[in-house]
Amino acid sequence: MRHLILSFLLVLPALPASAECGSIVPSVCAMPLEGPTPVRKVLKVKPTVTPYVVGDRFPFEDHSFLMDPRRYGLAPSDGTWRYYALSGVVYRVQNNSGEVLEVIRRRRTSHLR
Repeated sequence: MRHLILSFLLVLPALPASAECGSIVPSVCAMPLEGPTPVRKVLKVKPTVTPYVVGDRFPFEDHSFLMDPRRYGLAPSDGTWRYYALSGVVYRVQNNSGEVLEVIRRRRTSHLR
């Protein structure tokens, strides 16, 4: 095995180098050394519109409420309102009327559906 490695190392300098870039690996020579500078791409994200705003009636009958709001960094419920999540937005909703009291957007709750 040593003889094969030694013979390969001896033959390696004798291989013809590419005239363009000086490398024996063709894929390295395919990339230009100098060229136009890459253009920075900027991703533009339109802000999402919440379907419910403060004062709207939230259909709490169709959605389940958050069982442990402290897990998401939210204040615990006092019993007159609850938290509901819809499309990454948390709504604080009054129990009796279903009125939205607060719209909460946080990174910790953005994954909630």
